[in-house]
Amino acid sequence: MSFWQQLPNPFFVLAPMDDVTDAVFRQIVARAAAPDVLFTEFVSIDGLQSPGREATLKRLRIEPGLQQPLVAQIWGMDPDRYYKSAQDIAALGFAGIDINLGCPERGIVARGCCGGMIGHDHQVAEIVAAIKAGAPGLPLSIKTRIGLNTIITEEWAGFLLTQDLAALTIHGRTVREMSRVPARWDEIAKVVALRDQIAPQTVIIGNGDVQNRTHGLQLAAETGVDGIMIGRGIFHDIYAFAHESAEHPPAAHLELLRHHLDLYEQSPTKSFQPLKKFFKIYVHGWPGAAELRTKLMEATNPDEVRTILTHQVG
Repeated sequence: MSFWQQLPNPFFVLAPMDDVTDAVFRQIVARAAAPDVLFTEFVSIDGLQSPGREATLKRLRIEPGLQQPLVAQIWGMDPDRYYKSAQDIAALGFAGIDINLGCPERGIVARGCCGGMIGHDHQVAEIVAAIKAGAPGLPLSIKTRIGLNTIITEEWAGFLLTQDLAALTIHGRTVREMSRVPARWDEIAKVVALRDQIAPQTVIIGNGDVQNRTHGLQLAAETGVDGIMIGRGIFHDIYAFAHESAEHPPAAHLELLRHHLDLYEQSPTKSFQPLKKFFKIYVHGWPGAAELRTKLMEATNPDEVRTILTHQVG
């Protein structure tokens, strides 16, 4: 039995998001309101099995003192590189491995990777076998969507459920739809019904437009999923995983921003500019927030950000 089967029902997961869910941001989310499971950023098996692997390995940092299971999400095409990457991930001490079969980024899909693999059953079966051979002790999961250009929920999920997965995350949109339409949770419910018939041991996680824990609990009750994954919702509410709703004053948000700055400076992997994408998480929803955020976006280093915060809010 893997950790997936030992989680509360329903459990909550922070979605893997490229250039977002790094070790620093995972620590911030856990400090604000911790989910039950965390994922890395997307990790390229081509990068990991290349002369430049050291740069890719920075995406596989495990933060000190982490309490939640951390799953490494990987993507690519070559089964042999999946095999070698699975060996690497097992040696690093991750709790599990997840295959990205859902990312809708056009360039990646055009190469036949991630969401571009939907419907390619034989290729996916080879990859699953390669990972299991490379890391037989780690639970394997897949995150995917309900189709590439059209909805094929039952055909696609039905195949995946024959692969003896520990967990399967379903995002309720096709690849082509990206995030332009509401997530179809009725399709996710179909996967739960299929699971009950085909693979009762596989945990089903629903994903798409989840706002917070309260919303997730409602969706879990309606669909029967075992877990709820929150992605973009964390940008609207850093406390999305909180067990009880509460008002968090601007000072609490800005304290988290200061902590983010501290952790970011301690990280050997980042430059300052990418940090700015996180400012809107902490600075929104109160009078003067837009003006403060504009000033923060003009900063050129963490010390300037701290100075602006000190002058604005003390």
